[in-house]
Parts: sequence; structure tokens; C-alpha cells
Amino acid sequence: MIKKIFSFLFLIFIIGCQNKKESQVKNSLPVKTDLSLNSENEDKTNALILKKYQKEGILLNGQIKFYDDKLNQTGSLEIDIITKVQILEKSTEQYNIEKSTDYCFKSNFIKIKYKDNDYLVFGQDIYEINQNDKHDVFFNDNLTILTIRNFEMGASDEEGLTDCDDYDYLLVFNKQTNQYSTIGIPENQKEVRNQKFASLTHDDGSSEEIYSCKTINDTLILGIKISYQDGYGSCFLKTSIKEKFIKSIITNKNQFDDDDIFKNLK
Repeated sequence: MIKKIFSFLFLIFIIGCQNKKESQVKNSLPVKTDLSLNSENEDKTNALILKKYQKEGILLNGQIKFYDDKLNQTGSLEIDIITKVQILEKSTEQYNIEKSTDYCFKSNFIKIKYKDNDYLVFGQDIYEINQNDKHDVFFNDNLTILTIRNFEMGASDEEGLTDCDDYDYLLVFNKQTNQYSTIGIPENQKEVRNQKFASLTHDDGSSEEIYSCKTINDTLILGIKISYQDGYGSCFLKTSIKEKFIKSIITNKNQFDDDDIFKNLK
């Protein structure tokens, strides 16, 4: 009887040792990670994703490069006259191109329709028309002032201020000729960064907007009001219609603190 009990206990001991070894083997096996999954997600993050974004756009004069869906340049367009196009889609992410690492030059990719063909262009080269900022000109029914903006980084992102330039170009539309014109940079403008034409600034230091448009004889006069971090300002931008707006000048620039004066500018 004692021998049977001893044999039974010995058998239990052997089985226990085997289970322990199996457990140790299982625990010593390498743990499977999701590195391959993370890598796949990273590839998807870097892939171009476009979403519907139907707006009116503007192509300014010059060479406009276009790309395939892998962001390889495949050709270019030569724009001889400022042209309105249809914006179709916008990328969900912003990118640098041509080995640039400048954060301020990051931009969305934009799909546009130009002459019945679709093109993928870099957002630095395409401008969206601000539909809420159109101004008919008093004493000249043929002219309308528009503001346009490209798809570069701008003054802020989802994390806050970027210290990047942020501005809208001014555009003159002649309803009689159906043509668009830029306005030359004011001859007496103190600070010119990346702007090629007259513009309205929108950055962490100031914000400019048009409050009046009129013509006197041959001169187009835009009234501009400015809000600073501390106080307000205003000025006039003047340009010649006959000279096709190639030159401009800023006049009557002043600063003030009265909120009511700013609100009543019109």
C-alpha cells in the first residue's frame, strides 16, 4: 500500500516538472510585436490622401509644375495670363518638395482642372479665391477687387504660431475684359519678405483688411484698416489703372487706439 502511494506521488512530481519546463519554454519564446503594423501605418501616413475641396482657384503667370500620385514631377504648365481654374481636391497633409526642409514652405498638394484636364500641383503655386472678400469699386463698375491665398503653412498650425509669413495677394478683376491683374508692391513699403505683389498681411503681429474701394480719375484707391496686437491703423493703397496696376504707393498711414474709429472705417 505504501509503495503504491509513493509511486503515485512520484508520478505527480514528474508531471509537475514537465509542465514547469513547458511553461518555461513558452515564456522564453520571443514576444511578437506590432512593428510591421507600425511600419505599414507609417507608409499609409506618408501616402498622398486627397479629399474633395471644390473652390475657385487662380494660377498666376509663370511655370506651374505638376506631379503624379507618388509626388514625382511629370511635367509643367506655362501660364501666360492669370487664369481662373477649378480646385477639385486637397491633400490631408502638407509636404516639402525639392529637398526643402523649411517648415514655412510646407504646403498641401492640390488637384485642379485646367483646360478640361486634371493636374496635381503644389499648393504654393495655386491660389484660392476668398469668396467672402470681394469688393466692387465705386465710380468704376467694371472693376472688382479680390483677395487670393495659396496653400503654404501660414502664420499658425494645429500647435500654435509658426512665425511664417501669412498674406493674401490683391487681385483686380475687369468684368469688361474678363481679365485679372495683380497690383505691384508699393514703392514705399518698408518690409518685403516673400511677396511678389501688393498684399494684405495676416500674421501674429497685425491683420489687414480692405474697407473701401474707389477710383478718382485714373487712380484706384483701396482703403485698408489694420489691427495690431496693441492698437489699430489705416492707410490707402493707390495705383494707376492706365498703367495696369504695375506700380502702387501707400499714403496716409496712421496709427490710433480708438476702437470706435476702427469700427467706423468704411
